[in-house]
Amino acid sequence: MFGLFKKKVKEPETFQNHDQEYEFTWHEVGKDNPFNKQILDIRSFTQHMLSFTKEKYVAELFNKQRHSIGRELINTKIPKSKTINVSLVYPHNGSKIEGAAYKANCMEDKWDIYGWDNIIYLTRSWTGEVVYKAFIKVTDASFEIQKIEYTPDVYSENDQSLVVNDVHFLIKTLALGAIYPHKVPTVLTNEKDIAIYSFNRFGHNCWYATYYDILDVAVKIS
Repeated sequence: MFGLFKKKVKEPETFQNHDQEYEFTWHEVGKDNPFNKQILDIRSFTQHMLSFTKEKYVAELFNKQRHSIGRELINTKIPKSKTINVSLVYPHNGSKIEGAAYKANCMEDKWDIYGWDNIIYLTRSWTGEVVYKAFIKVTDASFEIQKIEYTPDVYSENDQSLVVNDVHFLIKTLALGAIYPHKVPTVLTNEKDIAIYSFNRFGHNCWYATYYDILDVAVKIS
């Protein structure tokens, strides 16, 4: 029974120490902002920062995950999990979703995504930890996430919307290749803290932070 649980492994991360100053800019909704949300541009940090670990076992876990297609995740349980019922719909060609949907290419990519038996597993690339399980229904033209299973952390314990927004962001950006803002906890008020949280959470695959839900983000095309 206990073998069904994926053991949580810490990610001891070290950031490259830059002497440069990072520029963080808030953009209100308007002509200089392609989104319909107020955003913080954190690209000067997330697109130039490097991360690595001094722990050999974490590096070995990361390398091991590069060869996985996620089949070993089938029936994996998330300990002390909660669930949220949702309806998130994405375009799809109707084919069965199986195997790897996204694989991290470097240690600055923080997520892998797999699909098996109508469940999408969103896992940390360094450790293989299953953070989210998204239960889906596939049709001829789309797939719908109907339920998300997760273990609450210090932020999502008080704000479940972070879970839904995280999953939506990961599907939109990693699986579907969109440039999209991501939601950050409102308790983070310092711009550098927002950038560090974002990089730790999403690595190089994040560009703009917002305090607002991103489920209804619209992108202006100029």
